[in-house]
Amino acid sequence: MDYGSFIVRCPQCGTKNRVPNKRTTGNIVCGKCKSQLDLTLLFPHGFLRVNDSSFYDEVIRFNGPVLVDFTAPW
Repeated sequence: MDYGSFIVRCPQCGTKNRVPNKRTTGNIVCGKCKSQLDLTLLFPHGFLRVNDSSFYDEVIRFNGPVLVDFTAPW
Protein backbone atom coordinates (compact mmCIF):
# COMPACT_ATOMS: atom_id res chain seq x y z
CA MET A 1 0.00 0.00 0.00
CA ASP A 2 1.21 3.49 -0.83
CA TYR A 3 1.03 5.57 2.36
CA GLY A 4 1.90 8.74 0.43
CA SER A 5 -1.58 8.85 -1.07
CA PHE A 6 -5.18 7.83 -0.51
CA ILE A 7 -8.05 6.69 -2.73
CA VAL A 8 -11.14 8.83 -3.37
CA ARG A 9 -14.11 7.46 -5.30
CA CYS A 10 -15.71 9.97 -7.68
CA PRO A 11 -19.35 10.65 -6.73
CA GLN A 12 -20.29 11.09 -10.41
CA CYS A 13 -18.70 8.17 -12.29
CA GLY A 14 -17.44 5.91 -9.46
CA THR A 15 -13.81 5.94 -10.60
CA LYS A 16 -11.22 5.42 -7.87
CA ASN A 17 -8.74 8.33 -7.87
CA ARG A 18 -5.37 8.23 -6.12
CA VAL A 19 -4.72 11.58 -4.43
CA PRO A 20 -1.27 12.41 -2.98
CA ASN A 21 -1.27 13.28 0.74
CA LYS A 22 0.29 16.65 -0.10
CA ARG A 23 -2.71 17.58 -2.25
CA THR A 24 -5.59 17.83 0.21
CA THR A 25 -6.63 21.36 -0.79
CA GLY A 26 -7.29 23.16 -4.02
CA ASN A 27 -9.04 22.08 -7.18
CA ILE A 28 -8.97 18.27 -7.20
CA VAL A 29 -10.88 16.59 -10.02
CA CYS A 30 -11.62 13.04 -11.16
CA GLY A 31 -9.10 11.73 -13.66
CA LYS A 32 -11.85 10.24 -15.81
CA CYS A 33 -14.87 12.59 -15.84
CA LYS A 34 -13.19 15.74 -14.44
CA SER A 35 -15.86 16.21 -11.74
CA GLN A 36 -14.83 18.02 -8.57
CA LEU A 37 -13.76 15.68 -5.74
CA ASP A 38 -14.90 16.87 -2.31
CA LEU A 39 -12.23 15.82 0.19
CA THR A 40 -13.95 17.41 3.19
CA LEU A 41 -15.94 14.20 3.69
CA LEU A 42 -12.69 12.26 4.11
CA PHE A 43 -11.40 14.42 6.93
CA PRO A 44 -14.23 15.20 9.36
CA HIS A 45 -13.57 17.93 11.88
CA GLY A 46 -13.93 16.84 15.45
CA PHE A 47 -14.37 13.58 17.29
CA LEU A 48 -16.81 10.73 16.88
CA ARG A 49 -17.78 8.46 19.69
CA VAL A 50 -18.12 4.88 18.51
CA ASN A 51 -19.17 1.71 20.25
CA ASP A 52 -19.12 -1.99 19.44
CA SER A 53 -22.02 -1.74 17.02
CA SER A 54 -20.77 1.34 15.13
CA PHE A 55 -17.02 0.58 15.07
CA TYR A 56 -17.06 -1.30 11.76
CA ASP A 57 -19.03 1.37 9.89
CA GLU A 58 -17.24 4.38 11.37
CA VAL A 59 -13.64 3.10 11.54
CA ILE A 60 -13.05 0.00 9.44
CA ARG A 61 -15.09 1.12 6.42
CA PHE A 62 -13.95 4.77 6.55
CA ASN A 63 -12.23 5.77 3.31
CA GLY A 64 -9.44 7.83 4.81
CA PRO A 65 -6.99 8.02 7.68
CA VAL A 66 -8.35 7.20 11.14
CA LEU A 67 -6.91 7.94 14.56
CA VAL A 68 -8.49 5.81 17.30
CA ASP A 69 -8.15 6.52 21.00
CA PHE A 70 -9.38 3.61 23.10
CA THR A 71 -10.49 4.45 26.63
CA ALA A 72 -12.15 2.51 29.40
CA PRO A 73 -14.39 3.74 32.23
CA TRP A 74 -12.55 1.85 34.98
